[in-house]
Amino acid sequence: MERTRAARTAGRIGRAARVGLALIAVGALGLAACSESAPTADEDAGRMPGGGTQCEEASVVACIGDDTTLGRIDHTPVRATGAPIRIGMINQETGAAGAFPELSRADEAAIAFINAELGGVNGRPLELEVCDTQFSPAGSQSCAQQMIQRDVVAVTGGIDVFGDGIRVLSDNGVPLVGGIPVSTASATVPTSFQFSGGIWGAFLGFVDFAIDDLGSEHVAIMYSDYGPITDAARTAQRAAERLGAEVTMVPFPIITTDFLTPLTAAAQSGADAIIVGTADTGCVPSFRAAEQLGIEASLFFTGACAAPKILENAGTKATRGAYFNIEQELPEPGTTDPDTRLYDLVLAKYAPDLDPAGAGTVSFRSVMNLYRQMIALGDRATDRPALLRAFRAAVDEPSFMGHPYTCDGEQLPGLGAMCSPQQVIVQKTDDGLVQRSGWIDVGALVAPTR
Repeated sequence: MERTRAARTAGRIGRAARVGLALIAVGALGLAACSESAPTADEDAGRMPGGGTQCEEASVVACIGDDTTLGRIDHTPVRATGAPIRIGMINQETGAAGAFPELSRADEAAIAFINAELGGVNGRPLELEVCDTQFSPAGSQSCAQQMIQRDVVAVTGGIDVFGDGIRVLSDNGVPLVGGIPVSTASATVPTSFQFSGGIWGAFLGFVDFAIDDLGSEHVAIMYSDYGPITDAARTAQRAAERLGAEVTMVPFPIITTDFLTPLTAAAQSGADAIIVGTADTGCVPSFRAAEQLGIEASLFFTGACAAPKILENAGTKATRGAYFNIEQELPEPGTTDPDTRLYDLVLAKYAPDLDPAGAGTVSFRSVMNLYRQMIALGDRATDRPALLRAFRAAVDEPSFMGHPYTCDGEQLPGLGAMCSPQQVIVQKTDDGLVQRSGWIDVGALVAPTR
């Protein structure tokens, strides 16, 4: 897990384009990290990823090359038939503290594509069972029991803030594949496999870049004082101190509308880099508070705050120069990322009203990674123990729209479910978002024991 500067700085210069953003949030608790779909340059929007011509075919498989994570595929649609294979999804579909139905919608689009064009799994269609936690520990447990009763092969994660049901799944040997890790359970249970660094990855990526690349000597970390978020902030604090920086911790209430007070405290600490741990409805107030205070320190915001509508509402002046974390490298100018092209085409056909720059990128990734493992297992595709073994044995396995994953339990010490926590830092400029780092191996920043 040793970092090399060459790996971390690859592709740093001038990559500006549209970035599709995926919210990793604790609902209205107001904190997120980000997992991105990579941008597609406007001039290449209608072109095949392999450099082909404009595609006007009715099927997605006819419009893509063989350079996506799926590899070589039949470019003639093959529809799945026969008895369905049931997989589950646990997600916060409704709730006063936030609802994320876009995650299940993205899952449904991915499965519709797999069933209609890729022939399902061994010719059998996948069937998605979605359960709503309704933002409660009891709801999380109830959903897990429902998945067990329905005998699902695996569960794809959504957002489950409390994560009580995740331990129930683990006790019954049900794989939890991907999703948005916002609970300690999702990041630690032995049957969970996560393709995002969550808030831990975001905070660690920020302190690494601030200290190692910008030369920051004093970092202030603003964070919601809530369970996993506090743990992530403390983990980043220890990493920053090991890198030789002074650290000021600035906690704020989980539910707050006042971001001026914690930002003032962070600025008055003398920090030359400030990590603003908020997302969703907290983004615009944070940008404006920083502008009002005239903060000159480098400002880091979770990737959810780089959503196009948020940046537009906050204004160019307030957002110029801000840094964000994402979980996919931006392609070179004039090129198109093959996975993102596939993702955009699937959503255009199977979920045309779903915002491709939303949180669905992460759940879509989860389904595609699960699909690839099931296909590789052949006639053992529905065997839970075989699926668990396959993920645990994964080393540098291609991840759809993300960093290759390795599920050896050592990628982020203390958080064994994190298979690919690596981060990329981008910066808001007048030309858009520009990549400023290569992949940051955030696990290398964490001591073996936490």
